[in-house]
Amino acid sequence: MAEDKGAKKQLVKALLLLCQTRPFDKLTVQEISQAANVNRQNFYYHFKDKQSLLRYTYYQCGLNHLESPVMTIENWEEAVLEMLKEMQYSHQFYLNTVQADPEVLSKEFIGLAKSLFIRLFEDVDQESVLSNTDKDFYARFLAYGCGGILTDWLLADAKEQPITIAAQLFRFAKDIEFFAYHLYEQDQS
Repeated sequence: MAEDKGAKKQLVKALLLLCQTRPFDKLTVQEISQAANVNRQNFYYHFKDKQSLLRYTYYQCGLNHLESPVMTIENWEEAVLEMLKEMQYSHQFYLNTVQADPEVLSKEFIGLAKSLFIRLFEDVDQESVLSNTDKDFYARFLAYGCGGILTDWLLADAKEQPITIAAQLFRFAKDIEFFAYHLYEQDQS
């Protein structure tokens, strides 16, 4: 059996491997545990259920790029690009899991993206023009939009290059910043 400290890593590897050929919703905890060479009790020591393992795997294989505390409006494009590259590399895993249960990735991604957008708004809003309510609403709006784009991209076989999507998102953010600044300037006149 795998050592306890490596069990989580083994379970992630097993899930990635199994989801290359099988839909996530057809897998059992027993199958995942066996593929990882980990007993069921050890599985449940680390994870509540297979959805918990899936969330953890998403973070280990893509979403972790969005968690950097030093991310700013100037450098978030690189983090998104790295996330998309990793997702494209493991595309069959993402396709089989999103087709089986799209809510897991969507909920995790939207939560991360919303926090990121709030941080980015706070960086840009140096004069505290936006209320916390506005920041929250705008961040949710953008996070849901980006989540939809991400899901569509994965379901379309991740054919579009990650650099193209990251660049489009970055241009979109810059355009929003530009137009918001001009609207603010007009309001001040």
